[in-house]
Amino acid sequence: MLSARDLLAAAAREEVLLVAFYAPAPAAIAGFARAARDAEAPLVLVRPSGAAEEKGPQEARDDIAFADAVFRAAGDVGFRGPLALLKDPPRAGSAIPDAERVQREVEAGFTGVSIAAADTQQDARDAALTAAAVCQMELGLEIVPLGGARAAAELARQLRSRGAPPSAVRITGLEDEADALAADLRDIALSTALESIALHLPPRGLRQLVASGPFLRALQRAAPRELWELLDLCGLREALGLEATWQAEQREEPLRVEEERQLESWADENGATPEQAAARHQRMLRDLPAPIQSRLEALCCFEGLELLRASGCRATSARLIGAIATAHEGGD
Repeated sequence: MLSARDLLAAAAREEVLLVAFYAPAPAAIAGFARAARDAEAPLVLVRPSGAAEEKGPQEARDDIAFADAVFRAAGDVGFRGPLALLKDPPRAGSAIPDAERVQREVEAGFTGVSIAAADTQQDARDAALTAAAVCQMELGLEIVPLGGARAAAELARQLRSRGAPPSAVRITGLEDEADALAADLRDIALSTALESIALHLPPRGLRQLVASGPFLRALQRAAPRELWELLDLCGLREALGLEATWQAEQREEPLRVEEERQLESWADENGATPEQAAARHQRMLRDLPAPIQSRLEALCCFEGLELLRASGCRATSARLIGAIATAHEGGD
């Protein structure tokens, strides 16, 4: 189990693009664990926040259940590589202060947490207090833009000036400015949620792809039409550009840039990303019939392997572990 901060720093030294998989269902966790094992790649999993009304005890219980499922899956498949657990912030605001929310997430087992870009000086001060506590524990801290990537980059600058630099800033939508942002933010890694940009036009300084596509594509192919109706993701279907028919010829290609940006727009309008929409129904996903669970796990493994191959992340575990060991030896 590694700090996301250490893993990102090692990825920068080794010039590796980390792939973090959204995995809001146990079958997805198991599938991605198998993929990382077979690819000899780090296993970095992200849990999106649930619904706004689940920011209290229920959200904390789901966080613990997620971490337990990851540890169990890693043990079951014999995964022995670098492992990090990330948690996204609530997109529509939290019912509890960030400092309390982040502390609960750390206690649940996450080694990388995140806060949303602030709009006011008071928000920035609150973010600085939260960031300082995370930095003291040497854990990962990502700034996730809810009001635009520029706001996230500006918050990162403010936190660095206050002595609590984040480990990463998500710049989704500003990839064209990645080189300038990398030069400005220096040791702060850049991440994106756009799969097509990360794979085909990876800018300098980009160190992490936070990928929802593998899970969503696997769920699309594994789940029967009735499940999608039960999940009530009517807006999500249009956002993903899914076909009206539910035949075996489901799309397997990654989303195009235009489609990925439509997803971001859909998320802003609905107060939740598609993966967060799925996470709101995670207990239903947990209770899927065994045949569907098995199919979802197999498809997540396939999608995960494909993305790890395309991103150049295969056979990087040993290099990253070596880089982390060297950095800690130098620090001693």
